[in-house]
Amino acid sequence: MISRWLVSGLGIVGTVISFQLFASTATQVDQSQQAEQAHKRPTVAVVLAGGGAKGAAHIGVLKALEEMQIPVDYITGTSMGSYVGGLYATGMSADEIESFIYTVDWNRGYRDRVNRSDRRVRDKEYEDRYQLNTDLGLGWGEIKARKGVVQGQNMLRILRETTGNLSSFDSFDHLAIPYRSVATDIIELEEVVIDHGHLVDAMMASMSVPGALPPYELDGRMLVDGGVTNNMPVDVARAMGADIVIAVDISTNYKGKDDFTNFLAAADQLSNYLVQRSTQEQAETLTDDDVFLRPDVGEMETTEFDKMPSAFLAGYEAAKQHTDELSKLSLSNADYQHYIEDKQKARRQLKHGDQTVVDRVVINNNTHYSDKLIENRLNLDSGKVLKTSEIESKVQDLYALDRFELVTYEFDTVDGEEQLQVDVNEKSWGPNYLNFRFFLEDDFSTTSQYSIGVSANFTDINSHGAELRTNIEMGTDKRIEAELYSPFFSSQKLFTSASVVYSKENRNLPAIEGEIGEPTLDATKDYYPMTYSEYVGELALGYQPTLWQELKFGVRYTDGDIEVASLPSLGSGGYTRIGGFVGYRLDTLDNFSLPTKGYFVDLEYLVSHDDFEDNTSGDSPELGAESDTVYEFSANFMAAKTYDRHTLVGKVDYGIVESKNSVFPIDPRELGGFLNLSGIPRNSLIGQNLAYTSLIYRYKWFENDFGLFESPFYVGASIEHGGVWSNNDLRLDEAPMYTAGSVFAGVDSPIGPIILAYGRTEDNFDSVYLIVGTSYK
Repeated sequence: MISRWLVSGLGIVGTVISFQLFASTATQVDQSQQAEQAHKRPTVAVVLAGGGAKGAAHIGVLKALEEMQIPVDYITGTSMGSYVGGLYATGMSADEIESFIYTVDWNRGYRDRVNRSDRRVRDKEYEDRYQLNTDLGLGWGEIKARKGVVQGQNMLRILRETTGNLSSFDSFDHLAIPYRSVATDIIELEEVVIDHGHLVDAMMASMSVPGALPPYELDGRMLVDGGVTNNMPVDVARAMGADIVIAVDISTNYKGKDDFTNFLAAADQLSNYLVQRSTQEQAETLTDDDVFLRPDVGEMETTEFDKMPSAFLAGYEAAKQHTDELSKLSLSNADYQHYIEDKQKARRQLKHGDQTVVDRVVINNNTHYSDKLIENRLNLDSGKVLKTSEIESKVQDLYALDRFELVTYEFDTVDGEEQLQVDVNEKSWGPNYLNFRFFLEDDFSTTSQYSIGVSANFTDINSHGAELRTNIEMGTDKRIEAELYSPFFSSQKLFTSASVVYSKENRNLPAIEGEIGEPTLDATKDYYPMTYSEYVGELALGYQPTLWQELKFGVRYTDGDIEVASLPSLGSGGYTRIGGFVGYRLDTLDNFSLPTKGYFVDLEYLVSHDDFEDNTSGDSPELGAESDTVYEFSANFMAAKTYDRHTLVGKVDYGIVESKNSVFPIDPRELGGFLNLSGIPRNSLIGQNLAYTSLIYRYKWFENDFGLFESPFYVGASIEHGGVWSNNDLRLDEAPMYTAGSVFAGVDSPIGPIILAYGRTEDNFDSVYLIVGTSYK
């Protein structure tokens, strides 16, 4: 019996084994047949040409190919084609890539400047005055310029955020779809095919348009846009093994005679010729089995990112118009589903930065700043997953110092260790920089107010970030200034500053029967021109808890002279002032002259000892000398809020002095000029005390987005109320106050605001103003 059971059992086991062997063999045969069938299918490559914003057409083409169930086995691209192709190679669908048309601010990629609201208080104050930010490098006997209009900081950020921060590849064949990008070696002037490394690097090198972006250094080569050498890399796709090529050309049309309206037109035409020539050379290699698509985007400019949706549709329609040719490449539902599954399986194998536990943060500090300063600014901890949004925020905080050419980062595996490698590169044209100032205000009836100036900023004084700024201004007023800023520690939160300023300013004070009177709008009163000449030295200790606020304590010494040219009884006066002060500033405004959001608070309290001496002119006896302890408080508030295209800006200025000096106001406060009691000349009301408030409404009529910069056009109006007075016995409700208003139109240009305005103050005083630049004081 046992023998029978044993034999029966062995028979069953044998049957099971035989079945498994059969099933395994059948599976192998099936897979072999599938592989053989796939091998029999011609391989398809999509080749995407360069063309900036017109590259959205590529996404439309890919969308149509998906609908027709056409597989993409290889993908190559140049410039914007390398970007779209790279995203598709990661396994993204056309729909996923299309979403970036609407969610990514592409113009931001061509603006590196960190928003004013995110910068240090001291930098804001400086750049509000020296608004012509040329950022020219200053060396011994030479002036150096940067390599591109922008350095690519924000473009790299866009690429990192949209690709998912993938780790490095030994070969781009390991992507969901094998991929190549094409760039140009600007030194050797030859084509470079990028087939490995970080995907972001491959995209950025191919997208670095000469002039707009600097050459991108990769593997020791200086790379720029591949459009000149191979704008539509059909031959690269052939070399990868493609049997059939679907090539997409988005070249710009040649300009006609009527298009030559400026000096850039000829350069554009020559550039377009070089790109089209390389494209045509590749197009001539296409065979009858290949498909050549030319979406109707030739009239579109490469920087018209607002037209990307229409370019997407043009690409989709161009592919649909070739349905008969393309349909020969379509797969059955089952085969296409297998293709999609294989692609998604490969996509899941990709290593994204957001999913990587970082074992170590490596900072490659290529600057004169200390490693500790860079580390403190970045403040990135290892041993956890670092989200892209977190890293980008920290990188932005460091870049906000505006002393770096590029701050980049990449994920890499080194000796089995997951590393986040951050490269910090100082501006190659630094470390000393030149910036300029220009301001003009004309009311077409009195003397024009104007100022031109130059500033030199020396930044490499020590590793903690000490800087020396020197400024010279000429015009209606004169100013020579030097300031040394020196942080105590690499955190830069605690610092000292020392400054010396010489200024010479012209003022007009009201006269009543040969004496200085109270400021008034009375047109029958005379005004005496006065010249204030001052030397001011200041030493302060400061604390900066955040980038947008600053607290300072210090001492200030002033030695000044006042000359009154035509006042019979007073010819000149001299004064000295020494005192201590405390000041606090909070500034989150996005723009000082034309803010749309944020707050501004500037408070200062000064206690000083003043010695004042006034003299008569000629042989008249001396009137005497005065000494006084002065208590002075000033407060400035501004807030801006925008709703759609409508902006409201509220402003309050207040300054009060407790002083016995009744002859000349020292460090006087002023009213007059556009948005400073509009309707009267600039600085035509002068006194020791001031109270002023205004409410400004602005409407953004046009965006004027030029890609590299914006110049919005505004119209608006204001209502203003305030006054100045020198009699310290007056209460605020007894002080002379006036109401004014204005209407204006202007543009926020790269050289500052350009505004035409009409202002009117009570008692029928009115003025028309033309303002260029910022009047920041």
